[in-house]
Parts: sequence; C-alpha cells; structure tokens
Amino acid sequence: MRAAIVEQGEAGGHFALRDQPEPVPGSDDVVIRLAATSVNPIETMMRNGYGESLFKWLRDKGPIVLGLDGAGVVTAVGSNVTRPKVGDAVMAATWPYQSGFYAESIAVPASFVVQIPDGTGFEEAAVLPYAGLTACAVLEAAQLLPDRSRGQRVFIHGGSGGVGHLLVQLCSGWGAEVTVTCSGQNAETITALGAQQVIDYKITHFSDVLHDQDVVINCVAPSDNRLDESPFRRVLRKGGYFASLISPTLTLADMLTAPVGLGMAVSWGSAARLRWRLDGKHHRWVYFKPDTGRLMQLAGWLAEGALKPLIGARFSWEDINAAHACVDAGGVAGKVAVTIDAALTASRT
Repeated sequence: MRAAIVEQGEAGGHFALRDQPEPVPGSDDVVIRLAATSVNPIETMMRNGYGESLFKWLRDKGPIVLGLDGAGVVTAVGSNVTRPKVGDAVMAATWPYQSGFYAESIAVPASFVVQIPDGTGFEEAAVLPYAGLTACAVLEAAQLLPDRSRGQRVFIHGGSGGVGHLLVQLCSGWGAEVTVTCSGQNAETITALGAQQVIDYKITHFSDVLHDQDVVINCVAPSDNRLDESPFRRVLRKGGYFASLISPTLTLADMLTAPVGLGMAVSWGSAARLRWRLDGKHHRWVYFKPDTGRLMQLAGWLAEGALKPLIGARFSWEDINAAHACVDAGGVAGKVAVTIDAALTASRT
C-alpha cells in the first residue's frame, strides 16, 4: 500500500507517496481500507515538527504518517474484536502520535471506530471524527448540554472552522443564541448553519461589541504564538465558562523539552484557572482524545440530521500537499477533505 510520508526540505515539511507494508491488526485492532481522510490545522503544524519533542517518545519507529481521522471499509479484524465486522463502513480517529490516516489502509484500535450511519457518505464521515470529538470536549468543558442550552449566549471565536461550524449547528439547534467571528466571505454560510450574529474579525474586534456572554469558546490560534486570553475574559459574564482549543502545552514542550515544557504548561494552566476563578469565571483548556461514546453520539447526531459536516474544499490523494497549503492559507469554511480511493468514495454518496 501507499502512504503519504512526511519529508523535510528547505521549505519545511512536505509529503511524498511511498510504498509501505500492509497493516496487520493486533488482537484489539481493525484494518480499514480508507476511502477518504481530512486535513486538520494541527496536522499542518505537525508537518513542520509541532509537538515532535513529545510525540517522538510515543510514536513507533519508522516513517511519520499523519492524519487524525478518516473513513472507509473494514478489511480485517483482530481476534478479540466483535464489532465492527469485515465489510462494515466505518469512521475513526486516532492519537496524534500514532500512525495516521494519510494512507491507503490503517490499523487502529476497534474502540476508536464506529459505523457510519445510513445516508452519510465517506467524505462527510471522514472529516467529522477529529473536529467532532474536539467539539464534544468543548461542550463538556463549557457545560453546554441539549437540555441546558436554550437562551444561553454563546460566543464562538472562529465559528467557520472545522470545530467551530459543528459547535454552531449543535448550540443553535439546542436553542442557544450563537455569535461567531469569521471572515465576511463566510458570514452567509455560517448564518445558514444557525449563527444569529456574525462579527467580521477583519473589521471589528469582538471585545469591542460583546459583553456578558454565558459561554465563550476560542477555536483560533494566535498568529504570533502569543497567548492572550484577556479579551475573552472581558466578554464573559461572571459565572460563565471559557473553553479554548488553544493551549501552550506542545509549544512549551517543543521550546523547553517535553518534561520541562509539560510541567510548565500544567503550572500555567493552574495559574490561569485561579486567575479566572478570582474573577468569578471558569477557565478550561480542551484537548482532543479518541472516545467511542462521543463518536457514537456524533454518529447519532448525523443520523438525526442535527449535525452535517461542511466540506469547504476537496482534494485528491495525489494533491495532499495542495490540501495542506489550502488549510495553511485559511479562509475555508468547514473542513478540507482528501479522497484516497475515488471508486470507494463514490460507492457511498
């Protein structure tokens, strides 16, 4: 089989399609023939070494294959696996340090895999797991539940991104009053998904027009690596919840070595939570992790029509470098999908 291997050059990391051994399932694994995968912003950073000071200790030896989520058909299962079964159409996610979905086949723990609901194509399923699981972690951290969201004022910074556009759909569907930032070109799209107010971040800073929000969610990394959360604290009401996808954890690990950086990140996070608590507000950094229960919940929302991943750009397997360039450039609403097996993808649309 072929996989997109990270190779380093003068211009940074890029991908080359190389032959690799066919994956063999462990006793608790399944092998998936992949139809499609997606490009997540963290992967464009990992391409250039982000998090490597930590991941290199956790990753198996060999070429680096990125890709945090994807969808396809099960072709083999381990001896302990009862579900899914060979032939099932599935979607899955994996840890950032494990061999990823930029490949024609992948072996992953069966606990990271769920069946795709009827009516959902491979592309839609492929782009959902990483962003969707992260969105679920945000909802938990911010105490946003289907029966407790009506009337809540929710602000999402970066509402048109992979995670943000899913949060817009869920929160608005549960009755929250959703405000987002995004570019003007994506305003109509995000309004159609349920946002009631859109702030064009190129024209207006959100802290100039918002106040007393019940929940504030940050989905946008600073362009200069300077993590300043004070504008979010200003627009959040007392007793409200702040949840951010952005933390200094891996940046500090890369700067200071993993043990020192991780320790400093823990101290930084504790100090931030105390500072916000003294102001009567709740502070949470959110981290992705594979979770079967949450992935099954996402599949349920797909089946119910409560959630529909937006694919803002599509690329072929051979154009994986262009797909990364597209995410690097920004401006795409929703997710970027990459078709690995066009015939398999077309078999389920």
